[in-house]
Amino acid sequence: MGKRAEQASPNVLIADDDPKMVALIREVLEHGECQVQAVNSGVEALEILRQEIRCGRPIDVLILDIMMPGIDGYQVIKRVKEDAEIATTSILVTTALTSVSDKTLGLGMGADDYLTKPFDARELLARFQVIMRMRRTEQAVRQRNRELGALNEISRTVTSSLDLDEVLEATMQGIREILHVEAGSLTLMDEDTGELVFRKTLSPQQSWVAGRSFQPGEGIVGHVVATERPYFTNDIASDGRLFRPSVDEGAGFTTRAVLCVPLMVRGRVIGAIELINKLGGAFTEADLDLLQTMAGSVAVAVENAQLYSELADFTHELERSQAQLVQAEKMVAIGRLAASIAHEINNPLQSIHNSLHLSAIPVLPEDKRSEYLRMAQSEVARLIEIVQRMLEFYRPSRGGQVQTDVNQVLQNALAIADKRLQHAHIQVHTRLASDLPTIPGVPDQLAQVFLNIIINAIDAMVDGGDLRLGTLLSDDGEWVLVAFRDSGPGLTPEQVAHVFEPFFTTKSEGTGLGLAVSYGIVERHGGTIEVSSQVSQGATFIVRLPVHPAQVKA
Repeated sequence: MGKRAEQASPNVLIADDDPKMVALIREVLEHGECQVQAVNSGVEALEILRQEIRCGRPIDVLILDIMMPGIDGYQVIKRVKEDAEIATTSILVTTALTSVSDKTLGLGMGADDYLTKPFDARELLARFQVIMRMRRTEQAVRQRNRELGALNEISRTVTSSLDLDEVLEATMQGIREILHVEAGSLTLMDEDTGELVFRKTLSPQQSWVAGRSFQPGEGIVGHVVATERPYFTNDIASDGRLFRPSVDEGAGFTTRAVLCVPLMVRGRVIGAIELINKLGGAFTEADLDLLQTMAGSVAVAVENAQLYSELADFTHELERSQAQLVQAEKMVAIGRLAASIAHEINNPLQSIHNSLHLSAIPVLPEDKRSEYLRMAQSEVARLIEIVQRMLEFYRPSRGGQVQTDVNQVLQNALAIADKRLQHAHIQVHTRLASDLPTIPGVPDQLAQVFLNIIINAIDAMVDGGDLRLGTLLSDDGEWVLVAFRDSGPGLTPEQVAHVFEPFFTTKSEGTGLGLAVSYGIVERHGGTIEVSSQVSQGATFIVRLPVHPAQVKA
């Protein structure tokens, strides 16, 4: 870093219309190993400045006479400093003007120093050297600022993403911008196998080592990971004890210099960054410091991305388990209704059978035959409705959120449980609000909640009773309330406290998961489910569902 400015010969442009003065300055500077060009007008000077910087050979110092034909030295200074392309050119003014105001005018416009003609060659060389020291310091500061800016951008980019591939890609892109190298790689530790795996590469052959694995201790990268210490050399041939071509070299380049640092987080190593062959110079201690700083941010970002990926996998698995549990409880509910469902299906089948049998009598009048066929058709439609209702309920939830009519969902649940309610001698009393808005929800999941509460009420009223259901819109219009009240034996305070806990049940048979699953479904809809009860006075369940939930989770 900064080696070009220190090693390359200064590039100097003399702008003076006095050939003798040009010859004197050229002789002094060429003796000091400078590359010197000369012009005799301000216009030519501006042209050369722009031409050289576009060719990658920027002029370091412009030695400028004030009194020249065309535009004078002051105008040249003004135009140089106003042109962003050449504004960093250092300017040494030479003038025969002796007044303080003439001298300070050029300095005020942006010149770096001035010499009063005639001047001694030693004074020229001394002032030129001071300007070059200042210029190199400024260049080093600007380069460091660019590096720090790029480093901050890399840190911001890698820490703002929780996607591992994005973090790794941003890291390699940042390395390309800051540390210009021929090749590089980012290696991560596989915690399951203990091997090191090349995850990203920076090389002429992008597939250089991506995906390949090796052991800690193998090659320079393996050594850095094993020792948890950085390593760099600018002459791999004379320090090749650790070098392994299978790890530290690839197609399209020959390894000459290596800089490698470990990725450390909370005192443990999770990988390494290796850079190969710096372009235009040798690796320096400053390069090592910069890469280590970068590696610190990258290591934290990589660990965060890995933890997020693990959490996402766990969340996905949890959601899958919840879906399976919801489906299993649906099957349990269907099982508890199996006898009444079979009876409900058998009735229309029996009616269909009888109607078809009677309509087949040869001597039957046509009007009677038509009547029996219409009865059979009606019962087929009823049977289709029963089967369709059951299919919609027990098939695995698609989890799709739609605008849902809560009254309709409640009526569907009652229809499924209708025969069971009749057999249990339970009178159903409904009072459904007519002004309910639709809400975002998953209809089959809400039907499962309502059906589970209804079945629990049936089981509680072993000698029959009354089940009252109602819906209501809250006063602020933000909640739909669904209430279920039975006339069963009620619950004790201890039972009320645990009724929504998994595996808690008041029955001799049952999984104890029905209300726990229902609680989870309502919660994922952004709502609540509550119970109030006293012994011998029945139980009341109230489901509250938001009209405008933040998001319904499937």
